Amino acid sequence: MRMQVPFPQFWFYLLLAVFPVVKPQVTSHKPTLCDPTVQQYSGYITVPSGSSVSYYFYWFYESRNDPANDPLTVWLNGGPGCSSMLGLWNEVGPCRTDGSTATYNERGSWNKVSNILFIDQPTNTGFSYAGQDQYSTTGSGAPFYQAIQRFLKYYPKYQKNPFRLFGESYAGHYVPYFAYYIFYQNKNLPSGNVPVNLVSIGIGNGITDYLQQIQYMEPMACNSSYGSVLSAADCKKMRDNTPTCLSMISKCRSTGANADCVSATSWCMTNVQMIYKNSKRSIYDIRTSSDPPENYVTYLNKPEVQKAIGATPMTFQACSSGVNSRFSQTGDFSRNFAPSVAYLLNNGVKALIYAGDADYYCNWMSNLAWTDQLNYPLSNNYSSRPLLPWNVDGKEVGQFKQGGNLTFVRIYAAGHDSAYFQPEVSLSMFNTTIHDLAF
Repeated sequence: MRMQVPFPQFWFYLLLAVFPVVKPQVTSHKPTLCDPTVQQYSGYITVPSGSSVSYYFYWFYESRNDPANDPLTVWLNGGPGCSSMLGLWNEVGPCRTDGSTATYNERGSWNKVSNILFIDQPTNTGFSYAGQDQYSTTGSGAPFYQAIQRFLKYYPKYQKNPFRLFGESYAGHYVPYFAYYIFYQNKNLPSGNVPVNLVSIGIGNGITDYLQQIQYMEPMACNSSYGSVLSAADCKKMRDNTPTCLSMISKCRSTGANADCVSATSWCMTNVQMIYKNSKRSIYDIRTSSDPPENYVTYLNKPEVQKAIGATPMTFQACSSGVNSRFSQTGDFSRNFAPSVAYLLNNGVKALIYAGDADYYCNWMSNLAWTDQLNYPLSNNYSSRPLLPWNVDGKEVGQFKQGGNLTFVRIYAAGHDSAYFQPEVSLSMFNTTIHDLAF
């Protein structure tokens, strides 16, 4: 028996077939959470995703200082598969919460000196959804670029602002490649696109060059300024296993084969990096066994909050295991994005690499090491310089070195999410590099 469609519905479905409902490229809500003194926008950016589309969630705050001229900073968290709401609510953004109410991050919000845009990517991270799954950093570059293009076209008053791409942890992969992709598109600007005024990148406690960085897991666990947290036997095992690990990562980079990169990542994680778990300490803070609270997850699961920010109703999760698993299938973790940083530096884009010095997982020693190994024409202006004390308000709060468009900062007494532990210091660092001042 054929389905009978009532007459009014027949015309509705006929019109829908002829004129399908297409979501706008950008939806815009104007929440007033955390900082009602500035203009906010939030919602979704529709981006191409294979044969379909993805909906990338964004939340933007204008600068409290001079929004017409201050930089437009884009912030990305890592994972892969972790929402940039972590950065907004626990780190560099205007928000803090106990899970019930939202307050302004008076001690360290970067919107005091910059416009700041938080984006959940790749697809199915945080509030973002739908579309074709992504399996690699390079595969995520084009959709991210489209998201930036559509944001700038929808909000054209920010097109001329200096553009700064910052992120943390696995964004040590994202930021270099996405910035490189933006730079390349600027040089070969597709018809209808707007140039992105890219001036600098920033990576906090990032994983960028695994081959260099894995060599500093044992020194951080066994010989940091916080003392050893492992037994002598575990330290020896890490040292003994590191050469095999390096050989496997080198093979991954030589062949480029997914299978080789998956094997390298798995073996190195098990036999070098995660021996650290025997310490019973947090991988993100060698000083403790606990991690910062995620009260923002509770808050963002409130229906009234999701409605206020224009988020599609869902169970919000800080990180997606599915996205992480898909990236693991291509061995993306072991792939090297330091050359993208070198390329950007050589073309006048400045870079800030910073790290809280209590983080084990993406520790400061390893980040200093890969930056010292960068190969680009101005590299000797950086690598030959020593670490110097960094002072804020007359107090030594870390160390730094600077040269050849590159700055490295070690932040004392801070874990993986350095701005959570040292908000004023983090803001001072960010503000200093905005104005291109020497430390």
